[in-house]
Amino acid sequence: MPSYKKSLIFCSLLFILNGCGTKEINLKNNDSQKSTFKKVEIKEFDLEDQYIMFAIESENQRFYYDAKELYLRLFEKTNNYEYLVKYLTLATQLKEYEAVKIKASKYMIENIREEEVILRLYAFSLLKLGEKEEAIINAEKLINLYKNAINYELLGSIYLEDKQYSKSYNAFDSAFNLNGSSTTLLTLTNVQFFSLLQKNEAIKRIEDNIQAKEFDFNLSVQLLAFYDIEKQKEKIIDHLKRMYYYYKMSDNQLLVNKTKALFVKYVVNDNLAFTIDFWEQNGEEDEILLNMYKIANQNQKAYDLLKKLYESTNNLDYLAQQAIIEFETAPDKKSVLSSVISKFEKVLAVLDNDIYQNYLAYILIDYDLDVKKGVYLVKKALEKDSSNIAYIDTLAWGEYKLKNCKEAFINMKKVVDEVGLDDAEIKLHWEKIKECKK
Repeated sequence: MPSYKKSLIFCSLLFILNGCGTKEINLKNNDSQKSTFKKVEIKEFDLEDQYIMFAIESENQRFYYDAKELYLRLFEKTNNYEYLVKYLTLATQLKEYEAVKIKASKYMIENIREEEVILRLYAFSLLKLGEKEEAIINAEKLINLYKNAINYELLGSIYLEDKQYSKSYNAFDSAFNLNGSSTTLLTLTNVQFFSLLQKNEAIKRIEDNIQAKEFDFNLSVQLLAFYDIEKQKEKIIDHLKRMYYYYKMSDNQLLVNKTKALFVKYVVNDNLAFTIDFWEQNGEEDEILLNMYKIANQNQKAYDLLKKLYESTNNLDYLAQQAIIEFETAPDKKSVLSSVISKFEKVLAVLDNDIYQNYLAYILIDYDLDVKKGVYLVKKALEKDSSNIAYIDTLAWGEYKLKNCKEAFINMKKVVDEVGLDDAEIKLHWEKIKECKK
């Protein structure tokens, strides 16, 4: 037998299909528990090899409809049920559930090697067609014949779709006892928590298994969600710390980063001081810590961290943010003008950033350092964001400094009409520009 034929006939069938509400169903055909099967007589077909080659090539090229039809033709010509399985598999993937139902029921033979996967695909298609009662009958038949985790998961999903929550839980529980899968546990506790309202039991079940499951990230996220729903804030913090240290020890930076994002989601707003302390203790000098410093108005720490980040990355945004903090926090702003301007000029020599353009423009205009350059810069900023009130205010102030009173008035009126005169600086600009226009 040619090698390609062997690979076709004896390969495992693995595909993931959209499941029933809470999970996806894995319909891989495991080795059957049975040792003896009814023998099916195989017919000779002269063009079998060519058809196989065409079918495989069609699959490789993702011409799944063509491949499916070729496998059906192969089955009809040879009576080899492995070709029927391939047809049914592709038809299911293509969501041709009616075709699966018709062909599976037409050609079903009991106690053949392919019976399990055919019956599974048949039950699944019945479910997708909304024939829940028949789907349950066939899924239960499947379990009676072939007790394995995949079949229990299918049965559990059908029960869940039919709102038979206790039966669904029991089926997923049986699956979990057989496979110990984190994915199965995820679904099992989901049913337990949301459908059976056994919230404490669901939480405890994950807590009891999470270490053994190596802090499976999806399970961990589910546990955090359960804690959050139950308002168990201390448990959220404790679990996030355990996740962080486990992933850190495992050198899994991706999951460390994901855990840090969960800290932001669940902890920062309620416990900013704790999170800052935790980040500092663990040397997490990143943008999350930077943002927390800003929220907490810890400007010096923010500035020092920006300096480190800029030195390690050469990211000019960090340099620009340094300049902003340096200027905003300076008791004597004139004393830092040279340093701040130098930083912004270095940034804008590379970046075409409207925020930084406006910021430097305002400094140059307000301190009468280079009003023309300031007007030029703010006009560049306005090219990117023409309705930005802050930018229009800067332009109006620049035009005023250049004695272009009419233009200054027109622009400043836009600002006042939009935001009013509550801001002291806007009020000052408005009064000065009105005087200029007279």
